[in-house]
Order: sequence, then structure tokens, then C-alpha cells
Amino acid sequence: MTDIKRQFIELVKNRSKENAESLQDDFNKRRIGKCLETLRTELDSFIRVMYLGRISDINERERLMQLTLSSEKWTVLTLNNKWKQVTDKDMVEKADELLGYVHYVYKFGCGFVHLSDYYNYATTNPFDKLNDKEKVDIKIYLNQYHDFPIGDELTVESVTNYIPEVFDKISTNLTCYFEQILNNEMIKM
Repeated sequence: MTDIKRQFIELVKNRSKENAESLQDDFNKRRIGKCLETLRTELDSFIRVMYLGRISDINERERLMQLTLSSEKWTVLTLNNKWKQVTDKDMVEKADELLGYVHYVYKFGCGFVHLSDYYNYATTNPFDKLNDKEKVDIKIYLNQYHDFPIGDELTVESVTNYIPEVFDKISTNLTCYFEQILNNEMIKM
């Protein structure tokens, strides 16, 4: 087991710990936009670990982890022998092979990470910006894992009390994959 893997996992753990503390503080103070932003940040760590866990070349995994530790962007060699930056979209697509809801939660959370009208959630329902399939998929996920009533409308108000549970689910799943990364195993669902 290399120091790179241990350092990378420790970095992710530190980020998750701060995310959990931030989410709890913001939730207690009802700063829901900040909660959703933190949820998206935790999902970013999850997606990165999932992306790494779908790479069979262990040296390539470690190279990407080293790039993170060096504060560099992830890049991959294309078929044309050129370096291309790995985008959030690339990582979400790779994670989406395993868990379809990841894409929707990530997309929705981006509205709270970037300055957008999603922060008008007190007067305008940001879920209205999603298409019907996205809404249904989020409802199914919330119902399956958190008993959200499938007939309820998706609004910030209707999902607020589920935010800590969704965060815990993502964080717990993330933690489960650390051993697979540390032991050079593939992440499978």
C-alpha cells in the first residue's frame, strides 16, 4: 500500500469530516442552500473515489491521486496520445454506470455551488428546473432509501428533513469504498 493512497484517502476523510460538521451547523440554522451545497461537495468526493475505483490500471489510479495531492487537475491520455482534462461530467458518467441517482443529485447540487437562481428557493421551486424523468428518479431514490412519500411534490421544503440522511448515505457509501481503493480492488455494485 503506497503513501499516495493513504494520503489521498486521508484527504477525502478530512473533507468529509468538515462537510459533516458544516452540514450539521447549517442544518441547525436552516441554511438549506448551504446544506445542499455541502451535499454536492460530499458527492464530489464520492464521484472521484468511484471514478478511481472503476480504473483497473493501479498506476493510473495512483497518478490521479498524486495529481490531487499536488493540487493539479486530473488528466487522461486520449487515443490520440494527447492529455485531456477529466471533467466533472466524465466522472459523473463513470459513477452513473453504477448509481443512476448520482447524476441528478450532482446536477441539482451544482445549482447551489454556483451562483444561480436556485438560491431563490424560498420563492421559486428549483426542482421545477428539472425535467420529469429527473424528478421521478430523485423521488424514487428518496423513497427507496429514505421513505419519501412518492406522491409528494419535490420542493426544497419537502426534502429538507431528508438532507442529513442523504448526506449520511453518501458519506457512508464513500467510506465503504476506501478499503477497495487501498487494496487495489475494483469498485463494483
